[in-house]
Amino acid sequence: MTKKILVVDDDPMARRILQRMLEPGYLVTSFENGEEALRHFLQHGADLVLTDLKMPRMDGMELLGRIRQVRPETLVFMITGHSSIDNAVAAIKQGAYDYIAKPFDPDDVLLRLERALRVRKLESRVRTLELENELCRPEAAILSAHPKMLSVLEMARKVARTQSNVLILGETGVGKELVARLIHRSSPRRDKPFVPINCGALTESLLESELFGHEKGAFTGAANRRIGYLELADGGTVLLDEIGTTDNAFQVKLLRVLQDRILYRVGSTGAIPVDLRVIASTNQDLEQEAREESFRSDLYYRLSVMSLRIPPLRERIEDVPLLARHFVAKHQAINPQVETIASAGMAHLLAYDYPGNVRELENIIERAMILSTGRTLEPEHLLLSGCAAQNGSAPEEGAPPALEEAEKEHILSILRQCGGRKTEAARLLGINKTTLWRKLKRYAPEAEAPS
Repeated sequence: MTKKILVVDDDPMARRILQRMLEPGYLVTSFENGEEALRHFLQHGADLVLTDLKMPRMDGMELLGRIRQVRPETLVFMITGHSSIDNAVAAIKQGAYDYIAKPFDPDDVLLRLERALRVRKLESRVRTLELENELCRPEAAILSAHPKMLSVLEMARKVARTQSNVLILGETGVGKELVARLIHRSSPRRDKPFVPINCGALTESLLESELFGHEKGAFTGAANRRIGYLELADGGTVLLDEIGTTDNAFQVKLLRVLQDRILYRVGSTGAIPVDLRVIASTNQDLEQEAREESFRSDLYYRLSVMSLRIPPLRERIEDVPLLARHFVAKHQAINPQVETIASAGMAHLLAYDYPGNVRELENIIERAMILSTGRTLEPEHLLLSGCAAQNGSAPEEGAPPALEEAEKEHILSILRQCGGRKTEAARLLGINKTTLWRKLKRYAPEAEAPS
């Protein structure tokens, strides 16, 4: 299949030279600015993009950033003159694959492009197989065997076939964006852009400009026209993460987009039609906030046509071994000699309540891979956060039997390692001596006396 290459340069001579050079073996489309190239790219895609660094309306660095956000696997080469090699190197640090310098050496250019495409093809084989598997089995993208999570994934699979907006609820770190991506990949929009926006990371004024775009001169600093993320996501899916952090003025404008399927750039009265599916996510109780009028109720009902609540990891603690082993494999490159998690280490993990959820578990495993010097991850490698996190205060009486047994095994294992020295055991467990004695009284009365 002929590879598609986009050439983007405001110099018509450079475009013609590259097009003549590449057309015998590639399908080449050229553009004089990044804005037009991005529109084409979002609709038709490309295997490789050759872009100049300095162009009007949208320069090469901004084009690179936009491409990497929606399709990071695309190869981007920067076109530069010898006087701006440093800028090309900076672009590579931002994700560009390579650069080519003017004047062009045809043999060198063709060799670089062919090599890059060949390497990327090899790199993408595993990824392609994984993606095909996910499209056939949407739940495979998220590791879980717990009925609560499997029910969420089944509902996500059903809603993916529709055009309905979705509200994903859950604590920080539970995987709300993963579920949103799964919905997009399993939907008829899968070949169009998926654009995630963290509303909480942007100021109110910047959020409006980023999402709706702006015209040149719309406000101080608006030197060029900017296409907003909602417009870039046309035909696809936009994820509005932390939607509960937005202010009333923004909510009114977003509601208009959802109702009328049109948007207005900042500083413009021209209506722009958009075809979007909106997925919103939050760790807040938006229903309660809508009742209290701190969040617009009309927007809430527009967003929550279907609501999915992702259970926190502490409600599906049985998933910890599955996830922990997955993260060991994922971060194998950090420490290739690590093969597994010791039983005492797994007990250590099972006795924790994970306030940071799956994201925190991954951080714990990644850190343990750095600390370990052997083939297994031991309790001393699995550094949990806070006093309660060190397995001391959870689980308490009334916890599930499996967790109590795991905690008992872990505490007694540490106590044996310390030769029965409870002060040392308490230090390793990250709890005070009183807490350890209380737990020993419950788990091993014969060992409860202080030492």
